Amino acid sequence: MTTATTAWRARLTLSFAKRAGKTVLTGKQHSGPLLVQRPFYPEPNGCCHVYLIHPPGGIVGGDEISLRATLGRRTHALLTTPGATRFYRSGGPPARQGQALYLEDGAMLEWLPQETIYFNQARADSSTRIHLKDNNEFFAWEIQCLGLPARKAFFNAGQCRQRLEIWRHDKPLLLETNRILGGDALLQADWGLQGRHALGTFVGSDERGRIDAGRINAIIAGQQDLLAATTKVNGLFIVRAMGHYAARIRRLFTLLWRALRPRVLKLEASRPRIWQT
Repeated sequence: MTTATTAWRARLTLSFAKRAGKTVLTGKQHSGPLLVQRPFYPEPNGCCHVYLIHPPGGIVGGDEISLRATLGRRTHALLTTPGATRFYRSGGPPARQGQALYLEDGAMLEWLPQETIYFNQARADSSTRIHLKDNNEFFAWEIQCLGLPARKAFFNAGQCRQRLEIWRHDKPLLLETNRILGGDALLQADWGLQGRHALGTFVGSDERGRIDAGRINAIIAGQQDLLAATTKVNGLFIVRAMGHYAARIRRLFTLLWRALRPRVLKLEASRPRIWQT
């Protein structure tokens, strides 16, 4: 069991600005084990690729991990992680992780972390808040895996709470909270996860009506091992998916991102180098 004296408190604050035609990481402050290395520029438009690194490799009870990133006017940043985030079991206090992402006018964001795994008996609280202003374009996905289904280590006990919020000028566009209890009827019920162990949400901006729902549905239809549906609300398009394995949801979301990025951001998809290691 983790105690208050051994729990990690990690905070990372990032600031991006436009300089000489490319997005530059102008501010980087951290305390505790959450950091970034040098940014990468694999794209000709100067999009800044940043990898968020948590050296301990997992989050345990009592840990508090916090990220705040501000994208200045007309910047473009892609934020991802080198591997899955892991919430380990806790017999004591919950572990907490939060992201607050702020976009100034004309900024573009791609928030594409790898999946979050909740081990059996984990107690976790995770939240992501995206704050928009004017003329912003963004993609974001969040993927959760309950237990380790490939090892038959299921989420039979514990609790995880996930919050996703998207705001524009302090007005809510999307507010949702999931609370999942280990061993709950929700996990097996026909009205719940139906025995599946992974779920995900893919969301992006669509105020200009660039997203073709038919094209999204065609990509979804090709993933026969998943249950997925799409909707549009408040200038957003949203795809929700459930499956037996998180990797298959990540594959679907990557296909969607590759198909939609040229239409929404006017850029071909450039896979982060870290995904290939």
